[in-house]
Amino acid sequence: MKNELNLIQKGILLALFLFCNSLFSQENDNLYASVEDSNVIILEPSYISSRTNKSFEKKYHYLVARAYFKLLAEAQKSERKLRIEYERYSFENEKFDRDGNQAFQDKFNLAYKRYKAHSDMLSGLKSWNLFSENRTGDMFYFMAENEDFIFKMYKGNLTEDKMVKYLIYKLADLYHLEG
Repeated sequence: MKNELNLIQKGILLALFLFCNSLFSQENDNLYASVEDSNVIILEPSYISSRTNKSFEKKYHYLVARAYFKLLAEAQKSERKLRIEYERYSFENEKFDRDGNQAFQDKFNLAYKRYKAHSDMLSGLKSWNLFSENRTGDMFYFMAENEDFIFKMYKGNLTEDKMVKYLIYKLADLYHLEG
């Protein structure tokens, strides 16, 4: 009788080990988004309105959070692209001594301005601190400002995606107008 495990048996044991390990690794009920010492709080439905119903309030919190995080993800992706573009111009300016080339300097300055403006906008968007107990009131102000229109969309049975797109548009508009 052979005591060696074949490849399939090894795979089954590995899968069983990983499954059991994941079960026992979360013995307490706390969910951690990171291993840092600070606690993470997920957006709680603490915005209450007298103009709508409870089921809409929960849905509205979900829609606003979804719009916010979609916009934040897109803004971070754009910020990386603009930073890379600016760094490329900066590298080329230093490496090839393009100080005398006015056309290049105009492109370089424009790349810096675009990166800086977008970085400032992203910083403002992040300042809402949705994951903190000390979050700003900006989110609640935004929610109050857009609640009626979203409630009409909700009563009109529009899709969540359309409501989220509208909220993203309003969030982006808010920061583009402020910037």
